[in-house]
Amino acid sequence: MKNTPLKNIMIQTITPIYDEVEDRIRLTINYQETQNRIDLMITRSFILKLLPTIEEYTYNHYPSTIEEDLSIQVENNATSNDKIENNNNLEKTNMEDLALFQSTEDLLLTIHLRYDQNTTNTTLEFVSKKNHKASISCDVKTLQNINNSIKNVLPKMSWGISEYF
Repeated sequence: MKNTPLKNIMIQTITPIYDEVEDRIRLTINYQETQNRIDLMITRSFILKLLPTIEEYTYNHYPSTIEEDLSIQVENNATSNDKIENNNNLEKTNMEDLALFQSTEDLLLTIHLRYDQNTTNTTLEFVSKKNHKASISCDVKTLQNINNSIKNVLPKMSWGISEYF
């Protein structure tokens, strides 16, 4: 008998936040939609495996992004807030809504990345301990934005992570 997901939702928004009490990253998916919201907790150990995996995946399936990333890093000396405000794919989170609609958190166990050669998009699927599933089909820029937004909330010093991770 298969273990069917309790929730199987399409991702509209992803909001990563560092949760000091849990010492984990809270990945809030669809924070303004109470019926389609999931709060996934990501451990330090999982993050340290996940982010380099997404970067390696990106470079393997989107090789032209290597050159683009290098040129952007050299040219762009903006602060994190400037990067978010200047990026059309990222929006500021309404923190009152985020707290108001907070749902029970669930531990993230698996992330699946599937590349579609026809569309050159990637399907990103998050699977939780309670077997909730949330997925999004996205282009390389959106995938990189997700990865970078998670990196931006990491407590680098307290987790012993280099500023350049």
